[in-house]
Amino acid sequence: MIALLVEDERPAQRRLQRLLLAHPACAAAEVIPADDLDTARTVLATRAVDLLLLDLDVRGDDGFALLAEPATARARVIVVSAMESRAIEAFRHGVVDFVPKPVTEARLMLALGRALQAVPDPRVRELVIRTRHGAELVRAHEIVALEGAGDYVDVRLRDGRRLLHDEPLVHLERMLPDGFVRVHRSHIVPREAIWRVHTQPGGGRELELVDGSRVPVSRRRAAAVLRQLNRGRAR
Repeated sequence: MIALLVEDERPAQRRLQRLLLAHPACAAAEVIPADDLDTARTVLATRAVDLLLLDLDVRGDDGFALLAEPATARARVIVVSAMESRAIEAFRHGVVDFVPKPVTEARLMLALGRALQAVPDPRVRELVIRTRHGAELVRAHEIVALEGAGDYVDVRLRDGRRLLHDEPLVHLERMLPDGFVRVHRSHIVPREAIWRVHTQPGGGRELELVDGSRVPVSRRRAAAVLRQLNRGRAR
């Protein structure tokens, strides 16, 4: 991944670079700083930039001018600016997020998570799980189950760990790759983690997972869940 950081204040530039590299999905990124728009244009014209962190006041120039460059079209853009009055304008330009200054680590991590999921790729098999302590990159095959708990999601992993993702289940569901099944209003499981299906005396169903735990299957989803499981076995 190549990240272009357009910021004319060197201390802010260094801090943003440090925070960017602290994100699990960006740890190996090549970060290119630019403290003026001409430098940024040169980078965009000569490198395949994946992620652009953009200030709006760059030595008196309007950072939005960069968004008119054809080479910017492939990049996911996060605006980082103290000019909060221009946030609506930023979203009209199609940016992924607007992070107000002064920048906090938690807010930037949230924006990076959004940016990295902004262009879904069916080959992606990793998720950024945002927790109270930062962010962690989790491979989809490590997940046993996801359980919604209000505004949070309990992510249960094969190694026994549990992570608390700080967004509702419906938000995380949009990021999941193929192979995950919504079995209940509060539960999503990967097909490969399902060991067997149990039918209860009253006709209800439960799924036994590879870690020995069980999750309920809602009655209204039962038929669709069984069809998905059968399709998965047939492949």
